[in-house]
Amino acid sequence: MTTRLEARTKGYMGTLVDGAKLNEIAKQIYALQYGEPIDCSIDDLLFVELKVNDDYEKKYAVICTEGVGWESNGYEIINVPTSIGSFNIWNGRVPISVKVIQSCLTNQRVDIAEYVRVFGDRLDTNVAKWQAVMEK
Repeated sequence: MTTRLEARTKGYMGTLVDGAKLNEIAKQIYALQYGEPIDCSIDDLLFVELKVNDDYEKKYAVICTEGVGWESNGYEIINVPTSIGSFNIWNGRVPISVKVIQSCLTNQRVDIAEYVRVFGDRLDTNVAKWQAVMEK
């Protein structure tokens, strides 16, 4: 019997983002935006390169273990999800440049098929949707 993890297509790789390192940057941005420190946290995320039809453009995304992700816009900014306060939910977004996110990358390459949790059709569908737009 094939497990859900075994059934997922393999070979679509990303690089882990050090969430703690990125969180320190997010706190600085929030403090500048709101004039005071904001208690927030960022989980480790998976940084991936997306396919584009233009040789001069690059597009990226960060993806969480639920398979939910946030793409870069035309200005190479990603609205990174944060959990603010004591709630463990993504209730904030902080705009961070792709270059700054890349400065928080670890050396750990991970297949998205293994990175996203295994729990039902929704997460499997999320993996397949990202794989359809990722560089392999």
